[in-house]
Amino acid sequence: MIVRIELNQLENRSNYYFYNDILFTGEAYDHRNNQLYQVYEITDGEITGSRDYGFFETNGMVKVDSELVHSGDFDYVMNDIPYTYLGKPFTGLFYDYFAGFVSGEALCINGWIVKDISFYPDGTGRLKKYEEKHIDITETTGDREWSLQWENNSLKRIESRYLDFQDTNHTGYLKLLFNDKEQINRVTIEDDFAYVSLLVPRDDLELSFKTFDDLLAKQNIFADNLSIWSIENTLFNQWLDLGLLNQIKDLELCFVNFDLLTIARLAKLTSLKTLKYQVDSLNQTDLVHAEKQKQQYRAQALALFDLQQNSNIKITFTDGRVDYFQMLLPDELRL
Repeated sequence: MIVRIELNQLENRSNYYFYNDILFTGEAYDHRNNQLYQVYEITDGEITGSRDYGFFETNGMVKVDSELVHSGDFDYVMNDIPYTYLGKPFTGLFYDYFAGFVSGEALCINGWIVKDISFYPDGTGRLKKYEEKHIDITETTGDREWSLQWENNSLKRIESRYLDFQDTNHTGYLKLLFNDKEQINRVTIEDDFAYVSLLVPRDDLELSFKTFDDLLAKQNIFADNLSIWSIENTLFNQWLDLGLLNQIKDLELCFVNFDLLTIARLAKLTSLKTLKYQVDSLNQTDLVHAEKQKQQYRAQALALFDLQQNSNIKITFTDGRVDYFQMLLPDELRL
């Protein structure tokens, strides 16, 4: 990763730049009077190139320190905080600095942050967070958002979101959480999966994949203990067919609403030892809907009980509080 530092933190010795008596390699941000003038590319102490922008390329935009940009009150329509500069909605870039290093950059358009990147300000250049938004101000197509987070050079979280303004049912949301081995240990997939399957919106984030399919092609991408939320029945069956879940030992399924055949197919997961199956609580105000829920949960309880009896899987079936095995199974089957 590139180390990004304030130019005034470097010592110039006969046109060689040092940091703590070591020849510096990285990028040095020359910002004076709260404005960015130049970014110098330095290798082994020598300037090898320069440009008038940092991480985000600009075309003559204003480039200022973050202390000159003012945040407003949260806007519930835009679901974000607006930013102003000299009393007007800000279009340009602002930069954050901490302990002599660049800690973040943000690109604003008409007062709204559309791209934002932050780094750990420890001199390593490690990425901390990247966010990008494609805001459809006219609300004629849709908004897209990405958020990626790292800890100690290890990818920890990815979110991809699409909000459809055309009522074509393409709104979608995908969230992935990773363990220390960069295996997925939690996945949430809501609504239209295809519209959120692009996970990495640019090529310079030093990741070995772009899409969710690229990620799934990696060997043992899922952790042995996996939590799955809100996935569609069809997509889950595709994962079963591809053998992507064969190594799973502990599986949590939350709000998935699988059909009975899919529940039965969980017996294919021969490594599976525990299964936590969680559903919505019974509706407390609509009695007709609650009765339909109860009928559905009773059928699922029987299917899950049968799965447990014919496998080595220890299964719980709850809404987070109520044990539906105890509530819905016939007396002779209750555990």
